[in-house]
Parts: sequence; structure tokens; C-alpha cells
Amino acid sequence: MTGCLRYRKKPRFYVLILFVFLLSVFLSQGAYAASLTLSPNSGFSSIMVVGTNFSTITNITIFWNGSAIPTIPSQLIVESGGFTALINVPSQTKQGSYNVTAKGFSGGEKASAFFTVVNMTGPQGPKGDTGPQGAQGITGDTGEQGPAGETGSKGDKGATGEMSLLQSILIIFAFVLSLLSLFLTILIILNIRKKKLP
Repeated sequence: MTGCLRYRKKPRFYVLILFVFLLSVFLSQGAYAASLTLSPNSGFSSIMVVGTNFSTITNITIFWNGSAIPTIPSQLIVESGGFTALINVPSQTKQGSYNVTAKGFSGGEKASAFFTVVNMTGPQGPKGDTGPQGAQGITGDTGEQGPAGETGSKGDKGATGEMSLLQSILIIFAFVLSLLSLFLTILIILNIRKKKLP
């Protein structure tokens, strides 16, 4: 009877051992799970990335919201379960929270952390005073002559100007000469007729 009781208790003992073993494996995996630390975890420029508890020796790639980004050093290798690298916040990144992930090339082991990009744009300052006027610039080259413009309309006839004294004397003198020439011509004609009469 006693032998039967001992036989029945053995399966429970083995189940307890199996449970303790699985629990220890689970706890050890949780204790040594790969992790990632960002320093600082908010800002707008450079970030130090520290990875710990990576179980395999492998090359590491850093991802910023799913896209691989450059690191310093450029080649990251896990040594003694960890690594340290520097990354920069990608340019044109808007304010907000972003996921930074370190992923191993072999085994697919990875760890993630979040970085908050802060807004560093301050309020617009007051308008400054007007500065002094600068020196006059160098005179530029003369441009090409433009095309001739259209001929303008004929202007109104101007008023008749006053006759000068000299012009008046010359006109009178020319008139007297004309009369004298006419008179002499008449005398010549009359003399010619007298000579022809008997």
C-alpha cells in the first residue's frame, strides 16, 4: 500500500521540476532581453545610443522610424553583449515622438526606444532699426539705342513775325527801282516812236 502511494507521488514531483525549469528560463530571458537607451531621449540634434544584453555577436543597424540611418562608428558590432553609437536627428524632422530601433544582422535580435524631437523655433523677434544707406554702386554699361519713335503730327502755324527796319528799307528801295525801270522803259518807247514819225 505504501509502495503504491510513493509511485503516485512521482509524477507530481516531475511536473513541479518542469514548472520550475520553465519559469527559470522565462525569467532569464526577460532579465537578459536586449534593451536600448537613448541619451538624451529628447532634443533636436545628436543622440548617444547604448545597446545592452544582446546575446549574439552581430552587426547592428540603427533605424529611425523604420528607415536605416548613418551611425558613428559606421560599422556597429556587438561586443560583450552591447554597443555604443552616435546618431543625428534626420534633417527636416518635425516636432514629435520617433521610434529608434537597433536590429542585429543575424538572429533578428532587436531593441527599441523613443526619442522626442522638440520645437526649437522661438517667437519672432522685433523688427530691427533701418541700417545706414550703402555706398552708390558702379555705373552700369550704356544700353543699346532703342528704335526710332513714330513721327509726330505737324504743329500749328506760328504767328507772323514783325518786319525789321532793314527789311522795310530794302523793300522800298526795290519798289523805287522797279518804278524807275518802268519810267525809263516808257521814255525809250516814246523816243523810238518820235523818230519814226515824219
